[in-house]
Amino acid sequence: MRKNSVEKGSQSELLAEVNITPLGDLSLTLIVILMIVSPMIMQSMIKVHSSKAVESSRVEEAKEKPLFVHITNEAIYLNTEKMTSEEELSLRLIKELENKKDRAVMITAEREVLHGMVVHILDLSRQSGAVKLCLLKKVEKEKGKGGPE
Repeated sequence: MRKNSVEKGSQSELLAEVNITPLGDLSLTLIVILMIVSPMIMQSMIKVHSSKAVESSRVEEAKEKPLFVHITNEAIYLNTEKMTSEEELSLRLIKELENKKDRAVMITAEREVLHGMVVHILDLSRQSGAVKLCLLKKVEKEKGKGGPE
């Protein structure tokens, strides 16, 4: 850019300064957006706690039977009983969890079930009153390995 215009008739000089004002404005805007969006991302995450082994010196007298939810592409099962709809599952979970001390629900799903469906059932279980949610993985035995033949 020329410092002096052609109309004035002076010699042409180049301006060697860089305007960093737009760069500063852009940087500050991005920082503000990042500060606003960060807490929203952290709130929507699912918290996962790993299991911990605890040594128990006493034996509990009566252990409660846990609630198992099994998800397939065709249906949802609560303790081997087929549910006709998600509303029925929710009502049954509310009824069963009222009588439980630990209010835990253990969820398994077949390999073909979509991730979104599992997350939806986790959310439904939490809304129905579950305090502890456990995801269980089915172990499939391989044929021909281990054990006597």
